[in-house]
Amino acid sequence: MNETRYKIDSYSVYIYAKDRKGGRTRWGEKVIHLYSGERQVGQAVFAREGFDAPEPYFSGGVIYFFAQNYQYEAAINLLRSENLVYIAWKPVSDPKEPQDGDAYFYTESKSQGEK
Repeated sequence: MNETRYKIDSYSVYIYAKDRKGGRTRWGEKVIHLYSGERQVGQAVFAREGFDAPEPYFSGGVIYFFAQNYQYEAAINLLRSENLVYIAWKPVSDPKEPQDGDAYFYTESKSQGEK
């Protein structure tokens, strides 16, 4: 099973107020839209306190990364401080969940002297 990965060139951040819409509370408090070139390749959604994040998935060429709110700072700091940041999807072989996989961020360091 092949890993899909995208270099993140830019991102936009949305932070939602705690509001009620149609009798429900929005579970995703912070959302980072991730772009490679002009194309959105990922979305990182961080669950509001008291809500569980759903399982990640890969659909239509977009990686959906879901995590608990406490992981937001690590993700945004990575995007702000590293030059080469990627988001990746790695399928996991699971006969009970055919679309199962892992979504994650990672970095690569440049060789010394590289610009």
